[in-house]
Amino acid sequence: MAIRILSDETINKIAAGEVIERPANAAKELIENSLDAGSSRIEIELFGAGRKRIRISDNGMGMSREDLALAVTRHATSKITSFNDIDNLATLGFRGEALPSVAAVSHLTLQSHQRDSSSGWSMKLSGGVIRESKAWAGSPGTVIDVAELFFNTPARAKFLKSDVTERHRTLRIIEELAIAHPEVSFHVLSEGKSVLTAPKATTLIERITDVLGADFAAALIPVAVEHPAVHVTAFITRTENSLPTRNIQYLFVNRRPVNTGKLITHSIYEAYRENLPSGRHPGVVIFIDIQPSEIDINVHPTKREVRFAREPEIHDLLCRALKDVLRSAPVGGFSRGAPPAEGAGGSFNNAPSLDEQESDKGAPLGTTFGRKPHAEFQRPGQEHLFAENRGRYSAPVSPSASPGQIDFSMLLGKGSNLRSLDQVFGLYLIVQNGEDILIIDQHAAAERIRYERYMTALKNKKIPVQGLLLPLTLELPASQDVIIRENLPLLKEAGWDIEEFGTNTMRVTGFPSVLGTDAGIKDILDEILDALSKEIRIPPADKIERIIRSACRASIKAGESISSPEAVRLVEDLFQCHAPYTCPHGRPTFFKISLADLQKYFGRQ
Repeated sequence: MAIRILSDETINKIAAGEVIERPANAAKELIENSLDAGSSRIEIELFGAGRKRIRISDNGMGMSREDLALAVTRHATSKITSFNDIDNLATLGFRGEALPSVAAVSHLTLQSHQRDSSSGWSMKLSGGVIRESKAWAGSPGTVIDVAELFFNTPARAKFLKSDVTERHRTLRIIEELAIAHPEVSFHVLSEGKSVLTAPKATTLIERITDVLGADFAAALIPVAVEHPAVHVTAFITRTENSLPTRNIQYLFVNRRPVNTGKLITHSIYEAYRENLPSGRHPGVVIFIDIQPSEIDINVHPTKREVRFAREPEIHDLLCRALKDVLRSAPVGGFSRGAPPAEGAGGSFNNAPSLDEQESDKGAPLGTTFGRKPHAEFQRPGQEHLFAENRGRYSAPVSPSASPGQIDFSMLLGKGSNLRSLDQVFGLYLIVQNGEDILIIDQHAAAERIRYERYMTALKNKKIPVQGLLLPLTLELPASQDVIIRENLPLLKEAGWDIEEFGTNTMRVTGFPSVLGTDAGIKDILDEILDALSKEIRIPPADKIERIIRSACRASIKAGESISSPEAVRLVEDLFQCHAPYTCPHGRPTFFKISLADLQKYFGRQ
């Protein structure tokens, strides 16, 4: 086959596929451009979950006519002049591919007016080709209007998720950028309705409150670590305020939202390891400021991955800081933990090893960097935010292989022979059933029972609803609010009485009585929202089943003590289920050891 040079159109579409995978990517790249332009106010409008239209307007420095034309040219950027500049990059973007990539797969309108210019300029493109260029009399700043995203790449459009999912992902990206930049005012509209208003804030905790809600913000402990080479400002939940999902875990490196990755995730969970309940997760908002030359942000085209030059030291510093604060924080109260000593390095002897820590990456932090703190590479006017905050805050056990083949059907119908022996580790029930000993996973068994009762009630269209004496008000991030609003009819069908109660606020007045008491209703809904956020294109019936499965998992608490009669009743109810052998998520509910197995093992046969 002959080798040929690809056309510019094909090259641009390929580049767009690397950077712009979905509407959320387009919104992120364009908002980052607005932030790099020094904007203090950004307004985002979404239509059709961003597929139909994304409109972003700012009051930044704007662009000249010449710069406007260069902005839609590949590899053109104002952020760097040579490859060496990447080591000291202080902006969010630099690749010079965001606008050209968006333009290549949409109908794009650019309107910009420099602050010191008498007039602005407007440019329209379609599929990356300039169709119109003319003067524009708008206010200083830039307006970017992206219409019909992926109109010329139907294969890319085909793999997008539902509008609910795409809208959720886009709002999540916007929330991250808003948290990272409290000095900027954000206003977001979706389908013409305001979904997020975050006015300019003076502190990080104020912005966290505006974006993630007052209830979550009130549960946070502040953490601050001062170090010559790296600074950490973090807000973490107390152990008693742990969450049922990982949804609220944010990491910002030099103000760039990035994935937590294996390194940071391990350090967080290692800090919580002593007292984090099984199946629970910490909520964290972590800001790391470090010299740009000590990180690699070009690991992936979307810049969601960051590689640290001194990974073991970063891991150790963060883990110690979080652990110290958690140990010193009294239950229900704020407390400032002492930061670790400067230069602390090494790793925890008891911590599982990380794949990234294959070798010695050098001396501990602070001994060889030889550079000034991060203030040098912050954008002008932003240093006070972090300085002010620093001044104020410092698998379940798997059953072993069974000896021989077990006929589980023989266990059914033997309820009269059941005798509870004990509960161990707060998780497992030891029950004798004739000449068999059953080790029951209490959580998995209860979940299976509750799930089948719930599904039976749904099938019979008779889901009993328990009203709340005092309605529960939920203040949600915009990315979660959009999911619950879109699924209100399905939640109603599944036995939930939930109504809109203002912007990003819901009120729960009733819940399915099959879930037990009203304790933990917020956690149950968090689990449901997490499951729905991962939704692909599935029919409503499957969504309802997902709601029920998630609700049952969250409503059962492992570690609860149980009496002997309750244990026997649990096993009897389990054996009445259609599928007693596993929980709804596939984990086994029990393990059987027969008298013959024991006698064989101890040499009595």
